[in-house]
Amino acid sequence: MRTEILVKLQQEAEEKYQKFSAKLLPPNIKLFGVRIPKLRQLAKQLQKEGRAEEYLRVPVSEFEYQEELMLYSLLVAQNKDAQKIERIKNFVPYINSWAVCDIFCSSLKDAKKQQKIYWDCFKVYTQSSKEYEIRFFYVLALSYFINDEYLDKIFSLIQKQKYKGFYDKMAVAWLLSMMFVKYPKATENFLLNTPLDEFVFRKSISKVCDSYQISKEAKIRLRTLASKKATKNN
Repeated sequence: MRTEILVKLQQEAEEKYQKFSAKLLPPNIKLFGVRIPKLRQLAKQLQKEGRAEEYLRVPVSEFEYQEELMLYSLLVAQNKDAQKIERIKNFVPYINSWAVCDIFCSSLKDAKKQQKIYWDCFKVYTQSSKEYEIRFFYVLALSYFINDEYLDKIFSLIQKQKYKGFYDKMAVAWLLSMMFVKYPKATENFLLNTPLDEFVFRKSISKVCDSYQISKEAKIRLRTLASKKATKNN
């Protein structure tokens, strides 16, 4: 079946999109240049034809192209059987880019209704030695866990987080900026009064200030207080 899917992906490939996408990804990533809506369409088609399971039986270790991983992740996300959590766990170690990670997390819609299950099963990734496994949890958190019940729990995990690369740090900064939108006072307090990785702190402030959902006054205040914190730490 993999050969059949590769033919379909080649048919949907766009050279310009491939070149554009390649600039945003690590240099070792191979890709055809297939747009995400096309991949979602193909995933739905396989599901409708009753062939999703056939593709999910292909060993993930055999995949060479980004789109193969993305298609697989979409089929795992669509799946609703009792094996879903195990399928997610089995796939996460194969995430090799922010793009695969983020499309996977955004497609796990049932996490919104099964928050306790997802939180309990995947918070272990915050202790991982792999940056994309760490990123997976925090992108999952920004998609489904920014609420009253999990706010302090997220802060607690971030406070203890040990980072392994660039993309896990970016995910946490992104998460904090999204938390600031919904919980400005609590997030500001956390940012200004918690010892944080320097890059994560600065990038979080930057992302908050880039947001159109934050008032100009709040941005000025945050920049001023963040500058004082940085000066004090130096």
